[in-house]
Amino acid sequence: MRNTFLGAVGPSLLFMLALGSPLRAQSAAIVPATDLVYADIDRLSELGMLDSIIIGQRPYSRDEIRRIARTARNRLERGTGAAKSRWSDEASNFAEQLLRRIETRFGTSGDDEGRQEPVVALFDGASLSFLSTDTDRRGFPSPGARATEATIDPLAKRRLGKPAVTGQTGALELSQHVAPTSWLAFQARERVEYRNARDSTLKRTDGEVLLASARARYRNVALMVGRQEITWAQHPGDGLFLSSDAPALDQISLAGDHPFMLPWLLRYLGSTQATIVLADLGPSVARSGSKLLTYKVSIQPFNAVELGGTFMDHFAGAGGRSSSFGDQLVDFLPFIDVFRKHNYTDTTRAIDVDSDKLLGVDGRVRIDPLGGITLTGELLIDDFDVHRIPKLLTGYGSQTFALIVPQIGSPALSLKLSAKHMGIITYTHFDLSDGITTRGRLLGDELGPDAKAYSAKLRWTPVAEVRVELEGSSAIYSNATYTSFYSDPAQTRFVVQKASHGTDELRERVVGTLVYQSQDGVALTMRAGAERTRNAFFTGGRRRDYVAEIALRLGQ
Repeated sequence: MRNTFLGAVGPSLLFMLALGSPLRAQSAAIVPATDLVYADIDRLSELGMLDSIIIGQRPYSRDEIRRIARTARNRLERGTGAAKSRWSDEASNFAEQLLRRIETRFGTSGDDEGRQEPVVALFDGASLSFLSTDTDRRGFPSPGARATEATIDPLAKRRLGKPAVTGQTGALELSQHVAPTSWLAFQARERVEYRNARDSTLKRTDGEVLLASARARYRNVALMVGRQEITWAQHPGDGLFLSSDAPALDQISLAGDHPFMLPWLLRYLGSTQATIVLADLGPSVARSGSKLLTYKVSIQPFNAVELGGTFMDHFAGAGGRSSSFGDQLVDFLPFIDVFRKHNYTDTTRAIDVDSDKLLGVDGRVRIDPLGGITLTGELLIDDFDVHRIPKLLTGYGSQTFALIVPQIGSPALSLKLSAKHMGIITYTHFDLSDGITTRGRLLGDELGPDAKAYSAKLRWTPVAEVRVELEGSSAIYSNATYTSFYSDPAQTRFVVQKASHGTDELRERVVGTLVYQSQDGVALTMRAGAERTRNAFFTGGRRRDYVAEIALRLGQ
């Protein structure tokens, strides 16, 4: 299967990535997607002080963050005329504080030019946290009322590794970073915890390897192997394919270290980024060891516009049927496969690849004449073919939308409004019933299928070191069951039909977060939230749950 992966898509994306001419790189190591530096980068982007940056594909390398900081510094200090007049003195001073913190931690793109000294950081960072919650994780039904393997907890903040237990948990995380040369880096993170769980059968202590990966770079092509978190989201709390807080994948991937420019007329597409990932989703009850092939290409035709396209293929695993090399190859190329007539039932002819394919687009646009208001959105359709694409905006598809107001009177105050609708069959499949999950956790949006949610988040940053967030949200979980069938003999019109609909589950929650982050990377985070649930677990009852967490982070 790996030969298929490399032969089908690898060379073409490798060629695209190698075409770029990025700045000289000094470190192949990445900065984990959970690092607080991304909040600073997002604020600089919202204020219009960045260009040649792709928001929808992360994590970034340490050198890419240095390049981003240098770009923002140049725009802030050397902007002229209309480019600089968009920013008030208050906004410029606010950005200056954010930039100083990034530069203190990661340096600038001109630092250590030409140096290739080895890095051995056996204590690259640490985190000590305490969590208390009384929420219970829940499953969600698929269209045929079959329980998938994923469980969700709408109130808890997703973390790497195993979900937190109901009760109290104290945890210590340690990270390491070794870079023998400028083009090779090894990284790891572990967690040990002591638990006072409501479930008395659980062990008091536990430990796990959260991340462990190696990354090598040649020119602008980066190869990464191991367990690592990859996120494809336009802002925190979003991401239908690989969410902003997705679980880490056991994967091999190719990506551009920096955005690059394509040759000839394709240069008009602007800054481009591409990533391809092949992952093993690990043990599961159904289709254990199934694979995930996914790739995404993002472009920035204008500084204020970013567009992306994503393809994801879930396939193989224990009990899956075998297919020819040609069918496997075409199955990974949606622009060909989408027009084929598929055969899944007639055993007298070759059976098509047993897979679940997802296709989608995402984007963001910043409207400078309206004070930099930013609109973001993403669309996804699951188990698609050419006949289902028109249903991308209906109940079959999933959609997210957000409106970000970067300044309310001053850059210290900002607002984000968001809405989500999750499709009926999103993340589910008749045969691959483990779903788009790894180790029992959804890779995409943890709202889950056949649900809706609305939220508002107010963010106040009185000084660069302090950030206060207050978020309120409401979610509706459907209690409907469905039947699915082909409505024509040619099996081209697939229909999902509602069979019954009980009372929905309604959840409202409010979460407050306080973050203190010093210039050298020391951070203290406090988070508390409460949730009210009506018709809890579709049984007619009511629940009130809470979560409280405090974490101290040191180093990178």
